[in-house]
Amino acid sequence: MEQNFDTFTTAPLRLASRASQLALCQAELVRSKLGPIASEIVPITTIGDKVLDRSLADAGGKGLFIKELEKSILAGESEAAIHSMKDMETHFAPGTEIAAVLAREDRRDALLGGYATLDDLPAGAIVGTSSVRRRALLLHHRPDVSVKLLRGNINRRIKLLEEGHYDAIILAVAGLKRLDLKVPYSPLDPQIMPTAAAQGALAVQVASPGDSRSQSVRAAFAGMNCTTTLAEVTAERAVLAHLDGSCHTPIAASAVCGDDGQMHIDAMILRPDGEAAHRRQHTGPIDKAAMLGEELGAALLDDAGGREFLA
Repeated sequence: MEQNFDTFTTAPLRLASRASQLALCQAELVRSKLGPIASEIVPITTIGDKVLDRSLADAGGKGLFIKELEKSILAGESEAAIHSMKDMETHFAPGTEIAAVLAREDRRDALLGGYATLDDLPAGAIVGTSSVRRRALLLHHRPDVSVKLLRGNINRRIKLLEEGHYDAIILAVAGLKRLDLKVPYSPLDPQIMPTAAAQGALAVQVASPGDSRSQSVRAAFAGMNCTTTLAEVTAERAVLAHLDGSCHTPIAASAVCGDDGQMHIDAMILRPDGEAAHRRQHTGPIDKAAMLGEELGAALLDDAGGREFLA
């Protein structure tokens, strides 16, 4: 049924976004897909953007990037929030829901610093990252390197690399591509650096429809939803949910939908120091994405000997 979006002519649809350059770029990408629907972006500087002197886990978790945007929706200050879906916790604010998951960008991690692979890093190299997953994987593959905290927006991180504070840094390929940054980087092999759940995916979060305006808000994003990406991130986030993954737990999860209706999931859990790790793959019907992710998470826990491994 054709929707009537006249409601946005006099009151534009308000999109909440973190105030970082990448987040605003992603919000603008979503806004451009709204076509003739009148809209505006509401920038919000979150606590996660302000606290840069400690890891995200120590600062309070990845919810620091999300909760203030959720509050904005629930308070009526905005009507939708645009998120990098890997920043979203497995449970989000009651009274909200995901209206769309956009087609995924490149999910791989990128190595910056002039080295083609992790094996090319010199002994004792200082590598910058704020991710417990990347840190653990780095130490698992190259226990000789020194991993140093790296926080802030992409441009700040690249500047610190150029100033010589690090020998190399790891960022997401998706962010570099969306910002069209002309910096040399090498995508890392997912066999060595398996990616975070939902990395490269954007999600649109809205208030659960309760009146005609909120129903129109949700409908405005319906055409943006990518069913393939939605199935993949559903499986990946189900792995996280079963493992009760937090920012303190190094977890990788990546699902790929095949043309044959089957989904292949690759997941890994590690100790923060990278010394111990367990990895498994699982394959099953795409329409059973959540169940497949949960089964894989359970199998990993069995391999690890229980939840004590995640402590």
